[in-house]
Amino acid sequence: MIICLPNTVSAAEPLTQPAVVQPQIPSSPLENINQQPTALYLDNMLQLLKPIHSQLGITVWDMTSQKTVFQYNNQSLMQPASVQKLLTALAATKQLGKQFSYQTQLTTLADQPLDKTQINNGIYSGDIYIEFSGDPTLTFQDLHQLLGSLSTLGITKLTGNIMLASEQDSQLQAPGWVWDDLGICYAAPISPFIINKNCVYGRLSTNGYNKVAKITIMGNRPIDITNDAYFVSPTIDNPVVKPAITLPVANALPAYLTESVPQCQLTLSRFDNNRYHLSGCHVGAKSLPLAIAISDPQIYAQHIIAKQLESLGIRYNHPITTIKMNTQPKFMAQRQVIASHQSDALPQLLETMLLESDNLIADSLLKKLGEVYYQTPSDFARSGQALKTILYSIGIDLSTANIADGSGLSRYNLLTPEHVLSVLTVIYQQPEYRFLLDLLPESGVSGTLRYKRYFNKSPLKHHVFAKTGSMLGIANLAGRVNVSNGHNYLFVLFENGLSPQIKKQQKAPFSAVFLQTMMDVPR
Repeated sequence: MIICLPNTVSAAEPLTQPAVVQPQIPSSPLENINQQPTALYLDNMLQLLKPIHSQLGITVWDMTSQKTVFQYNNQSLMQPASVQKLLTALAATKQLGKQFSYQTQLTTLADQPLDKTQINNGIYSGDIYIEFSGDPTLTFQDLHQLLGSLSTLGITKLTGNIMLASEQDSQLQAPGWVWDDLGICYAAPISPFIINKNCVYGRLSTNGYNKVAKITIMGNRPIDITNDAYFVSPTIDNPVVKPAITLPVANALPAYLTESVPQCQLTLSRFDNNRYHLSGCHVGAKSLPLAIAISDPQIYAQHIIAKQLESLGIRYNHPITTIKMNTQPKFMAQRQVIASHQSDALPQLLETMLLESDNLIADSLLKKLGEVYYQTPSDFARSGQALKTILYSIGIDLSTANIADGSGLSRYNLLTPEHVLSVLTVIYQQPEYRFLLDLLPESGVSGTLRYKRYFNKSPLKHHVFAKTGSMLGIANLAGRVNVSNGHNYLFVLFENGLSPQIKKQQKAPFSAVFLQTMMDVPR
């Protein structure tokens, strides 16, 4: 909350049918792979280690010999979760280039650049445009600095219109995003208007058990949240009642059905105009951090800009509105840039995306590469098709895949381990993309692998560089591993259908156990 066959004989065949000599069929590439020492070793280990309840898809590629050395269900379509971001990183690099950055600009229409000579007693009568580009890293401070340039010019009153302009489409969520994730910041809406990740932070604290809790929103953000949530004690003191009939042990209820800890959860309901209601309960006495995703980024941006103009002492006559960016040559010829903010360049954006598994950056980049590819605002479906086409141009065939978003948050995404391996091999083999391998989390050191169980200690610490992909029922990993035989391997490990109960009982994640066995792969 806020806050994964034997041979048979047909009945029609005569049992005395003479034997037919079958022609010798050459061994398939898969059979040849599976007869190699590395494959035999890994297959033997897999038979001992593979989980009973979940589904696996695995492929391993030797970076020294540049050959696939092991495959298991590598053509099975599965949900990739955040491993999807590897595709987004490669496609964005190919389409946008390393020099790409987002631009947020303050502009006006004038015959010459705006200066103090055009300000009359602090009044500027021209229209002001705040041009948003969907920058997923734009902060309150960035926006305040941008608007502060008006104060620097001596402006204290705007009599013209103030308009928020953008080119992107208005689809805020991708198909397949789980509805009860939408109020949480990792599923914040993908909009041209993004300020502080379209996320509001707060804290829920107790006023005592079974009493309405207190909500504190940080930063005086323009949202409205009501609340009847409460905290409950982690234990329930039930009186001991002697049963009339003693049940035999064989009929006793399992432990998970007799736990004394109360079952509780919090629910966030979302309404229009960035209004919310928090209900339900939370077990314990410690305060709970909240991270609430903005429902309507456009209204939120209008309110934030109104607050910031007020803090700068700038009055205005007309309501702040939103418009579609005008790119007509006549308009652009009269457009004067007052101030501009530029995001980090693409490699820095991708580093944050891959290390922190940042969904907002991933999906903003997907929409942007679709916009650039088609030279028009692009929704998730068209941007996903653009990603497929871009990757096909560098040798990656995703014709059997389903691409619903750029982050992997959608449950509609479907990839095979072989699809992901083809992305990794292109990144490794083509020098212009190889830097992406250096941006992956390092086990026990950085990103999502820094504290991951069993990856933050020997023998895996410092030896695995990979993108994680974790959702309910999903525990995927894809990247590079260094092993003791002196070889480096690219690998893709997909595990789908992992129930929370089984995951809780695991002594170690399957990916960690499998990669530990790879540390002893024979030469």
